[in-house]
Amino acid sequence: MANTRARRRKRRNNKHLITIILAVLLLIIVLAAVVLTARFISNIMNEDDTQAVGVDVCIFQKEIDWDGLASEGVTFAFVKATEGSGHQDENFETNWEGARKSLERVGAYHFLSYDSPGETQAENFINTVPKKRDSLPPAIDVEFYGSYKNTGEHPSQEHMDEILTVVLDRLEDEYKTKPIIYTNNFIYDTYISGKYDDYPIWISDPDIPETLSDGREWDFCQYTFRNKSQYVAHGEKYIDMNVFKGNISKLRRY
Repeated sequence: MANTRARRRKRRNNKHLITIILAVLLLIIVLAAVVLTARFISNIMNEDDTQAVGVDVCIFQKEIDWDGLASEGVTFAFVKATEGSGHQDENFETNWEGARKSLERVGAYHFLSYDSPGETQAENFINTVPKKRDSLPPAIDVEFYGSYKNTGEHPSQEHMDEILTVVLDRLEDEYKTKPIIYTNNFIYDTYISGKYDDYPIWISDPDIPETLSDGREWDFCQYTFRNKSQYVAHGEKYIDMNVFKGNISKLRRY
């Protein structure tokens, strides 16, 4: 009889021990889950608080290691696709695919020509750049080149509007979003301000101003032409650097 009671007590004690062990294991699992969740949320918050930094590239940069740029904190890129009515950047497809695999957001840009119609320039871009729902809006690079850099040979406002308006309208119709206008402060003040107020602005300004000269907000700012990275042409070529006016979370929703 005594042996029977002892065996029963032993079984009860074993059950209690097992219950305690299971309770301890459950507590450890819960605590581990809480710690991991806290770290995950912290990482998201830190990432969300980080201003989005990006690059713009063309064939000039030659070979680019996009994973390497991402490791340096680059989160977006604008890739040159076309120029004028007949030119396509030779590295567009390589840069487009590489950047899309490695970065948060990628867009393509067109270098505006003052020597061919807006209709054919827009078609050149449309025939080159795929429509991807997660891409940044198309960007139009509006700057002076060649003889147009000379003060006496700047295009007139009418000539600028005749070409730029057509390109903007055609790309908006095709890609279902307002294209971005890239330009510098002089061209913005002279040709863009007060005339293209519905379009996002990508301004070239090393000072990274709070607002544009007319008080408008910019969306992107190119702040240097002369950055170097070991991941761009093995450090042999300069690369343009940009900031987005917002954090990485906002960039994803842009």
